[in-house]
Amino acid sequence: MTDRKNLYRCLSNAAWGYFLLHFDVNLGTVSILPAFAGYLLLFSAVSGLSEERRDLVLLRPLCILLAVWNGLEWLLSWAGADADGLFPPLDIVVMVTGLYFHFQFLTDMAALSETYQPEEGDLDQRLLRRRTVYIVLLTAAFVLLYLPAGRFEEQRGFAVTALAVILLLVALFIMAGLFELRGLFREEEGENQPSA
Repeated sequence: MTDRKNLYRCLSNAAWGYFLLHFDVNLGTVSILPAFAGYLLLFSAVSGLSEERRDLVLLRPLCILLAVWNGLEWLLSWAGADADGLFPPLDIVVMVTGLYFHFQFLTDMAALSETYQPEEGDLDQRLLRRRTVYIVLLTAAFVLLYLPAGRFEEQRGFAVTALAVILLLVALFIMAGLFELRGLFREEEGENQPSA
């Protein structure tokens, strides 16, 4: 029997994890909504959902790496420093790790949707489309950030900003999809009430 309460909680963590990854509020140089907290929520979701989707266990080490990297960046921000670009090969490893993590995680969420959605539902297909758009946009943003701009610096800045805005919108759609998936596990009123 499915533990609906656990699935509901884990999917809440996943949705709010995506929120923390994409929405940032800073006090000076320090984020009060740090991305590492988003990865910790995603780690909790991955761990809790692994009984439903066994291959999610494989994402746990990647999630830890991403949380540690983002935690390091957050700590450096307290000193006004930035870890990006200090060691480019590590930047690339973290970038590829992030792409793979999000691709596989959202693929598993679509598979979970397919299992539990109503017969006429299409949440699984919507999550897969959002996943694909998200990964393509993330890849394009990383390529733009790491390619030498030369005399096209201004155009590159505009393109990166446009991509960031579109990525935020896609992240909102992903969150909405995760909340919709969570709704499939909402306990009906009176479900836990003892019968008279």
